[in-house]
Order: sequence, then structure tokens, then C-alpha cells
Amino acid sequence: MENFEIEPNIGVGPIKLGMHKSEVVKVFGKPEHEHDNRSGYFSGFMVDFDESDKVEFIELAKSDLFTSSFKGKSLHNIPASEAVEYICKLDDFDPNEPELGYSYIFKKLQLSLWRGTLPENEQDKDGKYFEAVGVGVSNYFE
Repeated sequence: MENFEIEPNIGVGPIKLGMHKSEVVKVFGKPEHEHDNRSGYFSGFMVDFDESDKVEFIELAKSDLFTSSFKGKSLHNIPASEAVEYICKLDDFDPNEPELGYSYIFKKLQLSLWRGTLPENEQDKDGKYFEAVGVGVSNYFE
């Protein structure tokens, strides 16, 4: 199974922010699905393109076909509170994020963490882990 390294302000694995759509296709082949400006690969590796067909955002969902890591940590596989604490060593999250708790935006890193639900208590598995990790081009989250 392939592991893709998340590099804020650069990209994820072989897919770099600013890369042209044709280059992404050369690396990954034809996407599994496309919708508007988004192409999906490996049942969870989503690539969004700007109006010039250049990569502006990469979002990773947990997948059985690949893993991802950020500085040695799999952000999908550690509790959400630990993931936030870990990234806070490098950047503060935006406290004004309207969906704070569900979504954490780290503007210096242009990195996001998202989950669709919050756990109701310590034993609740729903929402304990982030479902998506994203990286964007400079000022993506402004």
C-alpha cells in the first residue's frame, strides 16, 4: 500500500500544488470520478483544480487503497484531539472557524482537518478521528 507524505504549501506525495491537470493524469492516470473541478483517485485522494486547471487543493479521506502521513503521523489514525495538538506545535488553528470542532484550519500551513460529527462522550467512536485532511495553495483558506 502506498503512503503519501503530506507537505503543507507543497502538495501530497507526487501531486504538487500548482501542478497542471495533465501532469496529475500522467502520474495517477484517469481519475475514478470527476465532478466540476474535482478529480478523485484511490477511493479518497481528491484533487481540486482552479480555473487554469492547476491543483489548488488536495483532500485526503481515509482509504483502504493508500495511507498518508504528516511528519511521521497518520492524521486519520490518531484521535482528533491528538492530531490538533500535534499540528498546533507548528501553527495555531483559526479560532474564528465557523465549524470549529468539526473543522480546523491552520492558515500558515494552509492545512485543514475535518470530521462530520463530534463524539458525544469519550467512548463514542463516531467523530473520534478526522475523516479528511486537506492542503491548499497559498491563501486558499483566506
